[in-house]
Amino acid sequence: MEPTAFTTLRERHLISVIRAASADAALAAAKAVAAGGIALIEITFTVPDALRAMKAWTPPPGATMGAGTVLTADQCRAALDAGARFIVAPNFSPEVARVALAAGVMYCPGAYTTTEILTARDAGAHVIKVYPVGVAGGPDYIKIIRDPLPDIPFLAAGGTHLDNTVPFLNAGCVGVGLGAAIADPKLADAGRMNEITQRAKAFVQRLAEARASGVLAKAGA
Repeated sequence: MEPTAFTTLRERHLISVIRAASADAALAAAKAVAAGGIALIEITFTVPDALRAMKAWTPPPGATMGAGTVLTADQCRAALDAGARFIVAPNFSPEVARVALAAGVMYCPGAYTTTEILTARDAGAHVIKVYPVGVAGGPDYIKIIRDPLPDIPFLAAGGTHLDNTVPFLNAGCVGVGLGAAIADPKLADAGRMNEITQRAKAFVQRLAEARASGVLAKAGA
């Protein structure tokens, strides 16, 4: 059975990545993003005491919390125990893959080359995070790697923003990971949560308008 977070990603397309200088700021930012309508929210292990933020948050209906920058199997287990329902990393780790897949949650490791992508796919990864996609050529890079790999679900991350989200989806990504474009750590650390909520709403609105106008093709097709 497909993990719930993977189904949500196919339908909603956006993951907001939370980084901040404290667990309290990360928790507040996660709540602000959810208030803006983003369904998948990733709290990264770069946040000091990240597990405290994960444990303290019960996402509202329609939102799902995941863990990011998950580099070890121990981190993966701890994140799952803290309530994470999807696992994201900048790299592929066989050990993390085994823990995440055994738990039945979406595993989204980072990869860059076709060899890295296929290694992660063959290990069972549900989605491959192409990272950092901005320096690789953006949507054009996705189009190029999808030529030989048309059936692999990709998540664009690293260099994504409001104006290239729809182009990434139209290039064939199933989703887009968004860091400072929504939950900018500077805003989170300054307590400017309303601005984070408004940024989240802008992304949701942009996708809705693209669907309604026919600009957004079937993502990940």
